[in-house]
Amino acid sequence: MNGYPIGLHKWDLDTPALCLDAPALEQNISRMAKYFAERPASLRPHSKTHKCPTIAWMQLRAGAIGITCAKLAEAEVMAQAGIRDILIANQIVGIRKISRLVNLAAYSEVMVAVDDPANAEDLSAAAQAKGVRLRVLLEIDVGMGRCGVAPGEEALALARRVSELPGLCLEGIMGYEGHAVMIPDFEERRRVTEEAMAKLVSVRDLLEEKGIEVKIVSGGGTGTYTITGNYPGVTEVQAGSYATMDGQYRRVGIDFAPALTVVARVISVRGDRAIIDAGLKTLTPEFGMAEVVHPEGWELTRLSEEHGFLRRKGGPELHSGDPVELIPSHGCTTINLHDEYYVVRDDVVEAVWPIAARGCIR
Repeated sequence: MNGYPIGLHKWDLDTPALCLDAPALEQNISRMAKYFAERPASLRPHSKTHKCPTIAWMQLRAGAIGITCAKLAEAEVMAQAGIRDILIANQIVGIRKISRLVNLAAYSEVMVAVDDPANAEDLSAAAQAKGVRLRVLLEIDVGMGRCGVAPGEEALALARRVSELPGLCLEGIMGYEGHAVMIPDFEERRRVTEEAMAKLVSVRDLLEEKGIEVKIVSGGGTGTYTITGNYPGVTEVQAGSYATMDGQYRRVGIDFAPALTVVARVISVRGDRAIIDAGLKTLTPEFGMAEVVHPEGWELTRLSEEHGFLRRKGGPELHSGDPVELIPSHGCTTINLHDEYYVVRDDVVEAVWPIAARGCIR
């Protein structure tokens, strides 16, 4: 953190600066919480987007039942902030990570995804040695082709094995329809999502038919929360990006408020081209270029390591030193490049929140 930013106008921040608009963030958290307050499914927000315990606690206070993490290190950060009910929606493998996991289970109610009997046996042995009972969800491949066992007999066999292993508690199942969340056409998104959730719920039905209790059926994302969150049998949704939002979700019609922006500064101007001090080390381009929202009439065309290239499209003239504000196309990976959020209200900085799980990839 450079200087003392509290009370500064966001245009006066040292740049590039990752900003969060407090009213937009609060509005997004409240809106999603109210949506799930009126439905059988609950909300377990994914923290891999914001990576910030302060935001996670805001989500919990609004009604979320717990927090989802992508990595063990993220879960450790959330637990250190006092959050207990945590799902690691990923497999934890290897002696060192499993040792960390069971130690985390000693002071939290962490759950972990499993899709392999050998991994389940390793988790069981470590949990017994530590004297803890580790909560487990079976991950089901519902069409994304990433992690997860196939629905049907493969899922049943794994469920039976996990159920008989000491030190483990089979809580339920999870499946992520990530192949559906960015489909632009809503009806096609609905079709693909419902197809995925039908596979997930069929596993619940099979396990319960065979006498295996399934308390949790977990899935969903920001792009599908209205579909997955209303699908019969789903008990919780892991949406995450809604809190801060980004350009890609806005492009596919998800209308939460854009709370996350990057404030940069013009460092050079040549006619209708301007160069800003935000490049690939500030913004990620895998979902396209960030959107310039101030001033209007300029377009970000490409990024190099430390520079962003703007092209004028009818906007006002820019001069060296002028501020430029952009909405990142992908919040998750852009946030992970920064150490803190500058939290603004009415364009004035009121807080600085550490992105405490930034870089927690292990």
